[in-house]
Amino acid sequence: MSSLVTTIGELTFNSPLMNASGAFNPEAFARCFPLAESMGALVMKTLTPESSKGNAQQRTVALPALGMLNSIGLQGKGIAQGLESELPAWSNHGVPVVFSLSASSVEAFEQAVVQIFQHRNASVIQALELNLSCPNVHAGGSSFGSSPDWVNTVVSAVKAVCPVPLWVKLTPNVTSVLPIAEQALLAGADGLVAINTVLGSHIDVRRKKASLSRVSGGYSGVGMKPIALHHVLQLAQAFPQTPIIGVGGIQSATDVIEFLMAGCSAVQIGTQAFRNPWVFPSVTKGLQAFMKAEGLENLQPIIGCAVPKI
Repeated sequence: MSSLVTTIGELTFNSPLMNASGAFNPEAFARCFPLAESMGALVMKTLTPESSKGNAQQRTVALPALGMLNSIGLQGKGIAQGLESELPAWSNHGVPVVFSLSASSVEAFEQAVVQIFQHRNASVIQALELNLSCPNVHAGGSSFGSSPDWVNTVVSAVKAVCPVPLWVKLTPNVTSVLPIAEQALLAGADGLVAINTVLGSHIDVRRKKASLSRVSGGYSGVGMKPIALHHVLQLAQAFPQTPIIGVGGIQSATDVIEFLMAGCSAVQIGTQAFRNPWVFPSVTKGLQAFMKAEGLENLQPIIGCAVPKI
């Protein structure tokens, strides 16, 4: 059987498949299939330094055949509780764990990373994913991820105290992701996750108002795929030596293959997992069938094969 072993920088995973942060419950999915047989890593739901109730209802909208909108607002019990109770549950499946973190200031990011890796349970964390979509309290409420300078500042601060590979999740809600990615890499990022959700809205015609309490939220689903591929191709062309984890609209093995050909070393699946918990074993079988048909022993020959030459 062909090997799905994937390398992301200094890390090696048994598969290029991961879940997207916030779209996975390991205990529930483990009742459907053995996670270690179909997933390379598990990405925890983004945690923040303090507990948060998230945004007011209504904060999700289902978009039939398209995906969903969400404005949940990083609801959670905070890092301390996450380290005590959630992290052990995530690490109980024989699959490497990626910790996802967000905060509202540079100081909070730095202090949170120190807190995380001083904890007795932190030894299972293989990589840290920075979710920079949280509002920056020192920049008028705009997100860290929309400013190259702020991305450089927070990544530099985190990198100085982070003992594991550091991945930066990029927002597409900017004119170009390239300046932001460049500053993340200059500050020491070991990999890029592309992309986070795209801003969108929905109108409830019966109530004659926006469906979400905050009017706009993050769109995820099948319509994200061409947008994500666009950004991935730009990143792979500009930073050919940088590991990229692709996210957005992935539903099938063919989708995964497109992202790999566009330059990704791995992918994350989110919204589709809500509809089909068996998407990971299904995609795994599809990848193995593709490799057998193409006579591939591993995925390396196709990674980046579709990236335009400069």
